[in-house]
Amino acid sequence: MSGIFTSLAVMMSPRGLEAAGHGAGLGGAAFLGVLVLAALSAICTARSMDKLSSGELRATPVDRVAFGFLDAARFFTLTVLAVSWLGLAGYAVNEIFITSFPNLGASFTLLAFAVWSCFLSKKYAGDLFGGTLTVAFLSFVYVAVMVNQPVTGGLGYPTELPGMFSPLLPAGFAAAGPMGWMQLVFLGVLAFVGFDLPLVFENKGSRAVPAILLTLAAFGLFVWAALLIKTPEELLNSTVPHLAVASQILEGKGRLLMGGTIVFATFAGICALFRLFGHKVRGVLAEDYSNYAVGGAAVFLGAIIAIMLAKGWAGKDELESLISAGLCFWFGSYALIDLLGIIAMRRAKRFYLPRFLTLGLHVVAAAVCCLHIEFLNYFLYTIGCLAVAGIALGFTMKEYCDYPPLEEVEPEDDSEAEFEEGDEVQSDPVEDDPEDGELNIVSYK
Repeated sequence: MSGIFTSLAVMMSPRGLEAAGHGAGLGGAAFLGVLVLAALSAICTARSMDKLSSGELRATPVDRVAFGFLDAARFFTLTVLAVSWLGLAGYAVNEIFITSFPNLGASFTLLAFAVWSCFLSKKYAGDLFGGTLTVAFLSFVYVAVMVNQPVTGGLGYPTELPGMFSPLLPAGFAAAGPMGWMQLVFLGVLAFVGFDLPLVFENKGSRAVPAILLTLAAFGLFVWAALLIKTPEELLNSTVPHLAVASQILEGKGRLLMGGTIVFATFAGICALFRLFGHKVRGVLAEDYSNYAVGGAAVFLGAIIAIMLAKGWAGKDELESLISAGLCFWFGSYALIDLLGIIAMRRAKRFYLPRFLTLGLHVVAAAVCCLHIEFLNYFLYTIGCLAVAGIALGFTMKEYCDYPPLEEVEPEDDSEAEFEEGDEVQSDPVEDDPEDGELNIVSYK
């Protein structure tokens, strides 16, 4: 279950909640269809990861490099995203719970709790991680359900559709043209980023399916709820659309619930990052020190995040350029795995045409990351470093190096094996019977 909860924690992070709200504002009800497509593409990519990582299907002799790229993108992007998550969580604490508590102080406090939790026993740490994530998920779903209450006393749920659902797409989206569709695809794919994380713990991408379906249900319900009470323009222009929706329908109670969702989801997401990194480095440590892997990872990554917070990176455009580079590489790794999956399925003579849609969605999402870059040098430098790190990881990680040969060799039938003239046939030595040995002795006088 660790992989399922880890991927769900990343998808329920503040940036995921923000993507769901802004997607509703940009595309209106059509964003629900994009969410379904993004979820299906995530499931298809997870299946490709399963087949390629296990060696069941092979596309090229260096398939493992794609998984090295994926690992490099995961850890870098989640680290810089954690800085943004803590900035949003600190804002929620200051604006909703304790107004006298500074944003930065709340962010550092939450980070310290996440590091501390990694030094608890495995049972208590798992209970704390799973409990906070469960509270965050259920409170988010509860807000979405309460917004979707019937608007009249008759049958139906809801009983009437608001005018904003007609036309299907907002007026601003129609004016955006193809660029609007690309942005909508990007937000849909972003809502499911991190679905592949079970591959780290269990080497099984199929374990991502429950987390994908849970996220789809929660975000789909919230998008419908948001469009019932907010116009698309209001959602798109809000920096925290999830808070705006909750505060309007449930007033103070809604703000408390959604604020708790942000704080708990941030804590769970950062704990997930520490657990991921600790699980990766555990394989290269001596057995006597493997129990300290998660705690060491928490201290190492926590120090990096703390330095970035102290330097004020949470509100800088430079951080957004780093996030864009990391997401571009992450989505590009998804697309590369989709392409390798198509090649492998074509070699195996399996039906692969639907995978082209998955490939297209991830290519579009990666391309959109390149459109709004404030600091090009940060972006390009990050892409180059991730490429080098991905190649190194792809050729050194043990779990990606134990592939069977690319070409299958037909087993030989021993009964029909033919030997060339001059070949020696060796058989197992057989001990002579002691009595026979005495009979074979010849003495010469």
